[in-house]
Amino acid sequence: MSLPAAIYLRVSGKHQAGEGRFGLAAQEHECRAYAARAGLRVARVYVDVISGARDERAQFAQLLADAAGYSVVILGVQDRLARDVPLSYAMLGALQGAGLRVHSALEGPLDLEDDGHALNFGIRAVIADQERRRILKRMYSGKLAKVRDRGQPVAPIRAYGWKDGAPDPETGVRVAWIFEQVERHGLHQVLYELERLGVLSPTGRPRWSKTALLNLIRNPLYRGEYGYGRKGERLTLAVPALVTPEQWERTNAAVARRFKGSGRAGTLAHIYHLQGVARCAECGGVITSTGVQHLKSGGKLRYYFCRSTLKIEGYRCTHRTHYRIEEVHQVVEAALKQLVREEEAVRLALAASVAAPVAASTSRPKTNPLARLNAEWERWKGALRAGAITPEELAAERRRINAARAALAQEIQAAPQLDVTAWQAAMRDRLASLPLGEALRASGVTVLLGAGGAVTFRIRAGA
Repeated sequence: MSLPAAIYLRVSGKHQAGEGRFGLAAQEHECRAYAARAGLRVARVYVDVISGARDERAQFAQLLADAAGYSVVILGVQDRLARDVPLSYAMLGALQGAGLRVHSALEGPLDLEDDGHALNFGIRAVIADQERRRILKRMYSGKLAKVRDRGQPVAPIRAYGWKDGAPDPETGVRVAWIFEQVERHGLHQVLYELERLGVLSPTGRPRWSKTALLNLIRNPLYRGEYGYGRKGERLTLAVPALVTPEQWERTNAAVARRFKGSGRAGTLAHIYHLQGVARCAECGGVITSTGVQHLKSGGKLRYYFCRSTLKIEGYRCTHRTHYRIEEVHQVVEAALKQLVREEEAVRLALAASVAAPVAASTSRPKTNPLARLNAEWERWKGALRAGAITPEELAAERRRINAARAALAQEIQAAPQLDVTAWQAAMRDRLASLPLGEALRASGVTVLLGAGGAVTFRIRAGA
């Protein structure tokens, strides 16, 4: 009875898999001929259209999931597995780890457990990697020549505001409007307005991200400057501008000023004392404020809330309560008076700041340096298991990572130590002579607003 086999095919781009292209058909023909010679029964063909240096392969992952149904996997040629040395070992190891035997229609069995096969596999992997690098270098040189000698972009410009290599009248007007708005208003206000007007993002989504907006206004293409090439050999071409160079400079200067002032007191700090010093205790996001609500009696209502609960931030936090600013200020003042009386409370607030730094208000929280080193060490161990590095190379990386861990520990020990008694005395003086927000900033205190309006603190040593 013939053993069931799967065929795995790969080409680098869609242009190689379209009509009139025979790369996939040729690979499949060779694989089926090999299966017939070896007495194997082809049960299914898996096809990925992706670069040989990338590992995000949907069909390869499906093949691993279906591995129990096959005995053998057939490739047209080894470099269809990958054109990157570590990735080649990792993918072959994954197939063998799933209990599959791997064969190439051109080279025969691929087996890391056999010394001869493993040696030949490694040599061919290096050759495939070098060939890929040579191809990329030739392609890059050709693109540079096109820009330098012909004065043409590498490909028709398809940035937002452009269509088929030329400015698009419809979206080009929006680009000019965006630059004008960002010059006068904050990024989030412009994001709200874009969503309200129903303006689709560059990727066609109904909601713009802050990153997409920043990338647009920082792109010199919109002031008429197309660039291509790596650092040191970058070439530029003049193209039609969608905004004037003066407008481009004014908008980017306005954004730079706002970033420089982030985390500092705003123009309404005399009302919203916690501007720039309050975070959500649930998610670490920024505590922001609502606009003024006018009552019929003539009074005004203002609230604090977690910014990460907004749609524009992706509804990342479930702490949706709005708190009257006057009530929060009273709770903070009462808690601070207790803090300046209890040394243990100050030490706890300082330890909380060291142990769990508050993440920035973005979709990608800050990563602990020690966690990064630990994750890097796990990746190196995985590379050894995949056969991509030798035990000697792993030992060298272990020494380097251990040295980095030791340096990190020294940094933590060398961090400024807080004189609790002196800090409490200074805080008492500041509370007596300064507005609440200024006293918090001067003392390095971050207010954490939790569920139900509970307040805790983190103290930054050296403030």
